[in-house]
Amino acid sequence: MTDSRFAPDPRTRVGTVHHVSFRVDDLDAALAFYEGLLACERLARPPIPGPPGAWLQAGATQVHLTEYVADDATGFPPGALIPYANHVAFHTDDLAAAEAAFRERGIEILGATSDVAQFFVRDPSGNMIEFSPY
Repeated sequence: MTDSRFAPDPRTRVGTVHHVSFRVDDLDAALAFYEGLLACERLARPPIPGPPGAWLQAGATQVHLTEYVADDATGFPPGALIPYANHVAFHTDDLAAAEAAFRERGIEILGATSDVAQFFVRDPSGNMIEFSPY
């Protein structure tokens, strides 16, 4: 038996992903990674009360960063490379070139978890980031 609460409804149909949000330990280090290495563009962030943060544009999707302590309420990055753990995947046209660029900067590549063309890295706060040509 299916749950009737989850029956299709045209009023709740979604489109593309608007943003992903990461809790980060150090906003400056996170910005160096996302703005610098990943070339995300900084967006204006509305005056949100609470901890510091930044909004960035990555292709059609925004990346929202909030500097806050990791705890049970805000979450922790995965402790190991587990493709089923929460993560974001960014598209890249040239997977080998992207991987080489990370290696040249001394950023650890966490290998593919299957025969699918992909690799993972961690941002400065340990958040899992996947790169894929798909």
